[in-house]
Amino acid sequence: MYYRLKEPWAFRGWKKTPYAIQAMYGKDRHKRPHFFEKEQFLELLNCNGEEEVDLEEFSPKAQQIIREFLAHDVLEQSEQPMPRMQPWQRYTVYAGRYLEMVHWSITGKCNFRCRHCLVSAPNAHHPQLPLEDCKHIISEIASCGVSLVDITGGEPLVRNDFEEIVRELSDHGIEIGTLFTNASLLTEDTLQMMLAYHQRPTVQISFDGLGHHDWLRGIDGAEAQADAALRLLQKYEFPTVVAMCIHKGNKDSIRATASYLAGLGVRALRLNAPQELGLWKQYAEQYALTEDEVWGAYRAYIKDYFADGMPIGVEMDGYFSCKKGETDYQVHYVRHADPDSNWDMVPMCESVRYSMYIGPEGRLAPCMGFSDTAIGPKFPSVLEEPLGKLTLEGFYHDVTNTRISDFLAKNPACAACEHLTRCCGGCMVQDITDDGDYLVPDKRICYFHKHIGEQAVREVADAAILAAGLPPKTTKSSTPA
Repeated sequence: MYYRLKEPWAFRGWKKTPYAIQAMYGKDRHKRPHFFEKEQFLELLNCNGEEEVDLEEFSPKAQQIIREFLAHDVLEQSEQPMPRMQPWQRYTVYAGRYLEMVHWSITGKCNFRCRHCLVSAPNAHHPQLPLEDCKHIISEIASCGVSLVDITGGEPLVRNDFEEIVRELSDHGIEIGTLFTNASLLTEDTLQMMLAYHQRPTVQISFDGLGHHDWLRGIDGAEAQADAALRLLQKYEFPTVVAMCIHKGNKDSIRATASYLAGLGVRALRLNAPQELGLWKQYAEQYALTEDEVWGAYRAYIKDYFADGMPIGVEMDGYFSCKKGETDYQVHYVRHADPDSNWDMVPMCESVRYSMYIGPEGRLAPCMGFSDTAIGPKFPSVLEEPLGKLTLEGFYHDVTNTRISDFLAKNPACAACEHLTRCCGGCMVQDITDDGDYLVPDKRICYFHKHIGEQAVREVADAAILAAGLPPKTTKSSTPA
């Protein structure tokens, strides 16, 4: 019998995880690959359509994998030799560790003066790299097998060579997953250009509440510009989400804002209280909400959300998230780690294992929050060393590889806390100190578990579902650690 790997699947590998099968396009493209042990993978390599295979000579595990892949249309079989696989399906090992996406600031410049900017773009602390450097970064991203990039800034559309960057990404087979923009420079020409390169990213626009947007963005007319952009995106059928930063001035406008956005076809509203990083440090004392005030605003809207019929997808920091029209919800501040976990094996942050941030100067970081911190300059630059190498060794690698055991070594009191398995230390960057210590307890998540708790969120949500006469469904927490 002959077996062959079907398109869009290909044999792939990365340093440290060298044996995998990955979908290169189609509905499974951005799902995690199937990883294997070496023995089974070497047997699977015979599924090339050219070599006759006696399945009984394979290991029982490989036999099971092949049968499952036949059932799920990943492999095909024939009694006769089949045409060769496509060249791109043959085994390729990429330069660095496995990554799923890159979040990239293509510029540090911005035409707005947002009061909470993580990278202090209005103060022009960060540069804008020339196009040739951007092309180099794209080449490095592709060399690591990454096919999904989120584009942000500053404001990415201030670059007059934005089309060249889109073209270069497309030429390397890289999809723009999300374009983050303040929307002031978004035009029909921009959208038509992206479609011409077969790019239809989700567009995330900031909108900080009806009647409040201009203040936080520091620009008169920002709200009108966002409204026009949202209508334009609906016309061209780009998936659209909105981020709203809540503070003392706009916390009571969530319901009206959500209703307005739903009427414009916005897919989801992402609510968050700005971190005391970047420029927001200057305004936090006067405008930032306490954690009780944050919970009060979210609690009120959870009730309104179900009463209004779940008109839009919603995410409220880590407190609550729900898809449009559904009553399933999640509480992401809860990790539910096994009490018997080996903390040497549990990462502080799961997401930085699969994604990275590249700043406007080409410097890597685990996420954007590290940019304007004391340790930001310690991270390496992809313009100076190969990206694959930087994912495997050095300061960036060490920070992304931080384990909960590292956190507990510096915070022994947390080891005895009854909430440890539910918070797992929280976010590394949330309360990073002025001298760059990121192994400090996350005060927001700590407060949540000690003074609010998952049960309080569930009681509010379940009562709101019942009051609205909606059918209850099984609710979820976040992915277990």
